[in-house]
Amino acid sequence: MPPASAPAKTISHYALYGEREAEDDPEFIHIEDIRTRSRLYDWTITPHAHPRMYQFVYLVAGSAEVWLDQELHLAEAPCAVGIPGGVVHAFTFQPETVGWVLTVSELLLIDARYRRSRKLFDPLTREPIVLAFDDNPDEAAVIETMLEQMQGEFSWPQLGRGFMCDWLIRIVLMTARRQLDRQAPQPEKVGQRRELYGRFRQLVEEHYRNHWPISAYAEALNLSQARLNRLCKSFADKGAGDLVQDRLALEAQRHLIYTSVTVEMIAYELGFQDPGYFSRFFKRRTGMAPGRFRAAKMAEPFPH
Repeated sequence: MPPASAPAKTISHYALYGEREAEDDPEFIHIEDIRTRSRLYDWTITPHAHPRMYQFVYLVAGSAEVWLDQELHLAEAPCAVGIPGGVVHAFTFQPETVGWVLTVSELLLIDARYRRSRKLFDPLTREPIVLAFDDNPDEAAVIETMLEQMQGEFSWPQLGRGFMCDWLIRIVLMTARRQLDRQAPQPEKVGQRRELYGRFRQLVEEHYRNHWPISAYAEALNLSQARLNRLCKSFADKGAGDLVQDRLALEAQRHLIYTSVTVEMIAYELGFQDPGYFSRFFKRRTGMAPGRFRAAKMAEPFPH
């Protein structure tokens, strides 16, 4: 296990450990058994981070030494480890540890569709946590069952898979939040920079359709544009403008997949005055024109 003083310059950034290709997918959801990847690396996952991804690691049996932003923890099953995007972390698992690794795009967790529940998840997603379930076998069983169901959805794609996974994720997180409250933690010590970043993401969720300039976001946070960009780079490895455009592109993808509304109507719905400019924006962000993107998604066997 790396010491708490391990130099930051050695840290890699991945969507999943050892992989890079899914890092910019705003709809990204992935689940796998702990053993699948850990066995390949002799049960030791070296320091790395996942920009823009939230990770929930759940141990059903076994244990792990966990390094979270230069702090060492012991996780013993049943136990959950919550890792916000950008947090440097590493694991040394006891061989043959059983459990799951759930990885989710942070954009899905701050989606405006779930505005009412978003604050409930904040204590889980703003800072890393290690959450024991040894005193609550009933809730531990709920999380285990939900993650088993989610892995089944991934193994055998069926109609509505995306919606099902979205709902299962929120059941898992709500169960973890209840356990966190039961353990009566000390008042949260959220760093000012991480709190500012969270406020920026909430502002994006509320105003991306209005096409606020970055100067407006900076003013709302009482920051300079340069400082806001540095803040976003430190947590998401992207500038503020890219994160706003990511959110617009995500909503456009959803409209193209889940509705039959024309491309022109989607453009107006998302605040674009010129459908042609919207099409160019979409192709620049996704690599495909809107119509082609919709056709490709509809050709997939029950992809969502």
